[in-house]
Amino acid sequence: MKKFILYIVLINLSYLGFAQELTPPQVKDYVSGSTIQVSFPFGIKGVPFSQMPGSTWYPNSSIVAELLMTYYMEGDATKYTTKTFKFVNPSEKAGSWTITGLAVAPSLYSKPGKGMVYEKTSYLLSVYQSFGGKHSAMWYANINRSDVQIRKIPEEKLGLVVVHPKDKVILNPQPIPPRTIKKKRLVNP
Repeated sequence: MKKFILYIVLINLSYLGFAQELTPPQVKDYVSGSTIQVSFPFGIKGVPFSQMPGSTWYPNSSIVAELLMTYYMEGDATKYTTKTFKFVNPSEKAGSWTITGLAVAPSLYSKPGKGMVYEKTSYLLSVYQSFGGKHSAMWYANINRSDVQIRKIPEEKLGLVVVHPKDKVILNPQPIPPRTIKKKRLVNP
């Protein structure tokens, strides 16, 4: 009877995720810490957990994708952040998963007519497994948007610079004599 109770306790502990650590998810074709070139909205496809040796996942666990955006608004020195979350459950047999429709937009801004400064905007994607109040380690990547045209500084024109005659520098200027101020004489009557 004692062995049966111990067996039940061990099965419950492993089911709740306390016996083993959750395996961090991996994204196909990208390593953690890389930079991804995408256009919004985009999707990611995970490496099935069954293809990772010694991986731990549960069919009712969640794969969470968190997309964080930090940005500035025109004429404002304050740094703003916005976050979106997407959840998906891995399949029971293979542990495969896919998340689609990832996009983030700036929150409402109180000053009308002000746009976002795309040159100072950065995106970070984090993906992790969550089950029973526990989280796995994170897989993350920096995001570069390919659907936004960033204004660049105009490139310098290479070649000869033409100086017009009126703009030429005088190499040996003649000194300008000081201006004399004539004093008025007062005549006594």
